[in-house]
Amino acid sequence: MNAPRRAIIFDMDGVLTDSEPLINAAAIAMFKEKGLEVQPSDFLPFVGTGEDRYIGGVAERYQFPLDIPAAKRRTYEIYLELVPGQLEAFAGAVELVHACRAAGLSVAVASSADRVKIDANLRKIGLPPESWNAVVSGEDVLARKPAPDIFLAAAARLGVSPAECVVMEDAVNGVKAAKAAGMRCLAVAQTFGADQLNEADLVREKISEITVEDLVGLPPVIAESADAIRPGLSPAEEARGPWGPWITLWLTLATGLAVFPVQVAVMFVWVLVNTAQGHHISSKEALSNGSLVSIVTLAGAPVALAVVWLFIRLRKGIGLAEYLALRPVSFRVLLGWTVVFLAVVFGAGWVTSALHQEAGTEFMKDVYRTAGFPPLLWLAVVVAAPVYEEAIFRGFMFKGLLHSRLGAVGAVLVTAGTWAAIHLQYDAYARGTIFVVGLVLGLARLRTNSVYTGLFLHALMNLLGTLEAARA
Repeated sequence: MNAPRRAIIFDMDGVLTDSEPLINAAAIAMFKEKGLEVQPSDFLPFVGTGEDRYIGGVAERYQFPLDIPAAKRRTYEIYLELVPGQLEAFAGAVELVHACRAAGLSVAVASSADRVKIDANLRKIGLPPESWNAVVSGEDVLARKPAPDIFLAAAARLGVSPAECVVMEDAVNGVKAAKAAGMRCLAVAQTFGADQLNEADLVREKISEITVEDLVGLPPVIAESADAIRPGLSPAEEARGPWGPWITLWLTLATGLAVFPVQVAVMFVWVLVNTAQGHHISSKEALSNGSLVSIVTLAGAPVALAVVWLFIRLRKGIGLAEYLALRPVSFRVLLGWTVVFLAVVFGAGWVTSALHQEAGTEFMKDVYRTAGFPPLLWLAVVVAAPVYEEAIFRGFMFKGLLHSRLGAVGAVLVTAGTWAAIHLQYDAYARGTIFVVGLVLGLARLRTNSVYTGLFLHALMNLLGTLEAARA
C-alpha cells in the first residue's frame, strides 16, 4: 500500500528564490577582496551543499588558503546587502506554497544554507520562517547534501515518515539527498539542466509549471532506498529531532525536581551552621539572605546543567550544540538586541515607578545587604543563574516547543511564562515584569537562532539589578 502524501519539503535557493546569482556574486566579491579572481562557474559543483562547502570547494580548487568561517561571514555580509534590492521569488513559488497549505499538506523548508540567510530570503519573498511548519538549516544537521540528513530532520519535525514526503529541489546534490532519504522528488531545472536532474521522479522547467497534483501524484518510493542512510543507524534514528512538546515539559519539570533537593540540603546545612553559631534566622529572612542565595544558586547550577546534558544525550541523533543553539552571534547583532532590551528594561522601570510598584527591588536590596561576601553574590546572580536558566528555558525547553505544533509563538510564550512562574520570591507584579522580559529573551533567541543572545541580555539585566541594589 502506497504511503499518502502528507508533507512537501522545499529547498530554498534555486527553488523558491533566485538567490544563486546573489550568493555567487557575494562569494566572488569576497574572494576578490582576498586577492583571488574566481569565475561564476567554479561554484557549480558545490551548489546545494551549504556555504562552507560552496566557498571551501572553490578555495580547494585554486589551492587558496582560506579561513572558512571568516570568509563565510564576509560573504553573508555582502549577500545581505544585495538581498533588499535584488532578491525575488521565482514566479509561482509563493503561490505553490500557499496551494500546498490550502490542500492540507504540511510545508517545510530544508536548505543547506545557514539560518541567517534562510531568514533573510524567506522574509524578503513574503514567506517568513514562522509561516512554515518547519524550517531546517544546514547548521541543524551533521552532514550536508548529498547526505539525506536535512530532509530526514525535516520529516521528523513535521512528524511524518520519509515515505509521506515529497521534496522540491533544483540541484543535483539535493536530488541525491532526497532519494537517499527515501522520499519522492520533483526537480525544477532552474539552476541545472533537466538532463542533470534525471534521478528525480519528475522534472519541470520552472516552479510555475508545477501543481499540487504533480506533487501528490508522484509514484511511490522504493522503501529500500532509505536503508543506505548511514551505516549503523536506522532511518528513524537518523531523522530524530528534539523531544516532543509534552516530554519536553515533563523533562523540564524533572530538571527542577533534580535541583530542588540539592538546594534544600544546602539550605538545611546553612541554617544548622548559623544556628550553631548563635545566629537565629527566620525562614523569611533566610529566603532573602544574600549568602544563602549565592550558595544555593551556585550549588544548583551545575546540577541543572548536568541534567539538561543527560536528557539531550538520551535523545539520539541531535547534538548538544544544535539542541541548545550554541551558535556565535556577531557584535552588531548583539548590540542591536542590547539597545532593544535596554529600552524594554528602562521602559518597564518607568512604568513600575509610575505605578509605585517595587518589581523586586526591595528583595534584591535585602539580598545584597546580607551578602557576607559580595563577589560570591555577583558570581551567582550575574553568571551562574543566567547560564543555567537560559540553558533550561531558552535552550532545552525552547527547542522542544519550537519544533512542535506550538511553533515559534508558543515557544516564546510558554518559556517566558514558565520562567516567570519559578520566581516565587517576587510578587505578582514583579513576575509579570519578568514575563515581559522573558518575551524579549525568547524573541532574541528566535531571531538570532542562538541561546547566547538571551544569555548575554539575561546577565546584563541581573547586572543592572545588582548594581541598583548595591547603590541603595
